[in-house]
Amino acid sequence: MPSRLLDPESLARIAKMELVAQQAVEGFLSGKHPSPYFGSSVEYADHRPYTIGDEISDIDWKLLAKTDKYYVKLFEEQTNLRCTIVLDTSRSMQFTSGPMTKLDYGAHLAAALAYLMLRQNDAVGLALFDHEVRHFMPARATGSHFGHLVKLMEEARAHSETRIGKVLHELAGRLRRRGLVVIISDLLDDLDAITNGIAHFRYRHHEVILFHVMDPDELSFPYERLSRFKDQEGTAMIVANPRTVRSRYLERVEKFLKQIKVGCLELGASYQLAQTNTPYDQMLSRYLEQRARLKKKRRG
Repeated sequence: MPSRLLDPESLARIAKMELVAQQAVEGFLSGKHPSPYFGSSVEYADHRPYTIGDEISDIDWKLLAKTDKYYVKLFEEQTNLRCTIVLDTSRSMQFTSGPMTKLDYGAHLAAALAYLMLRQNDAVGLALFDHEVRHFMPARATGSHFGHLVKLMEEARAHSETRIGKVLHELAGRLRRRGLVVIISDLLDDLDAITNGIAHFRYRHHEVILFHVMDPDELSFPYERLSRFKDQEGTAMIVANPRTVRSRYLERVEKFLKQIKVGCLELGASYQLAQTNTPYDQMLSRYLEQRARLKKKRRG
């Protein structure tokens, strides 16, 4: 369907990508993701001694030759992925120094991820939030569902302050079946609250990917003249000479980025900085390539 969030060139590039779960997920269809349940598949996860009644075809004949004992393979069932995309629509996401706001960038990225996963027969849901969950669409894997997701994202408008931690806790309580949670936000909120929210998802065995959307001016603070700034709560401040606060600002930004990266690493969540001056499909492609290499390395 025609949409400002997905142009034909981007669709063609996205169609070549693949997003595979790094950990066990629960689903309904036969797919490409590892499941927490054992079944019949092309890859096996473990062995156990052969007992009467087991299928002869499940015997590991190579292991028999090495040990002179009978073992059967425990196969790792492959399943589809249930993903929920959590998109920040708070006031701070309106910021831009170029043609695309952080919210526009986040919506484009969310639409690309939804398109990619639905092409893989994965189920995708969507949550839009600021200080509360504004819209929630449960994960489905139908073609018509994509149109509803895109329409909701196209109509999204940034307003109100954000309460990311509160929202993540609420969503963690809603999502009963383990799966993938993709958070797209500028993270302008209390860091402890954010990491506690991510920890809640991890406690419930969800895999978490965090796309940290930032405008390049937020990272470089290039302002030279009299400027008026607003914080995430909407409080305004006029600075006559921004150069006098640049060093302190950049130190705080660097410290925050380091803390959120370390927090994600400790929680086993994936972190990716997404700058709005980098085309979203290029950023996503590089991230997925890096993710695939990491998964291959882990498997040895």
